[in-house]
Amino acid sequence: MSADDPTQAAAEPLTLARYITALIDTLGAHHLAALSRMRLVVGALRARIALDEESCVAYFTEDGLVVQPVEETTVVDGEGSTDSGTVIALLDGDLEVTEAILDGRLLATGKAEDIVKMFTAIEILLDAAPRTPALQLLAQRFRRERVGTSFFTRPNRATSSDTRAAEHALLKRLGLLPETS
Repeated sequence: MSADDPTQAAAEPLTLARYITALIDTLGAHHLAALSRMRLVVGALRARIALDEESCVAYFTEDGLVVQPVEETTVVDGEGSTDSGTVIALLDGDLEVTEAILDGRLLATGKAEDIVKMFTAIEILLDAAPRTPALQLLAQRFRRERVGTSFFTRPNRATSSDTRAAEHALLKRLGLLPETS
């Protein structure tokens, strides 16, 4: 068992930076077209990625993926953060990216077009995962190593009448309701 093979169990858990590197390396090894599409979508964008208490900066250069520690002077085009529980729910198909965003489980900041590119990159990876045994092994390792980490507790969903009343109150407060005479 090689320490460089992220799909194999090891004494030391993988850091966020090593997981990201392993994901992209594995995607490239098994789905070069998907990796090419991802690189085309994100271009030279730099993203600060935070998972639980870890963070790093990731971006592509002509030579490949660069993942480095976050420094005060690091300039990024966008930031994304979540917790291990959300990642596991996404991997298991129990949660869609859009739902994670709406629930506040996946946070992103940056220009709208850059955020869309970052989420498209996530979707490309999630699309390849079910068809790629090596990505599935990496996901299994992630689950094993992240057991007991923070998990988002989904708030109780409001009923449709509660939602309508809340939306009405918000629109009224913002002065966006039509005038009625």
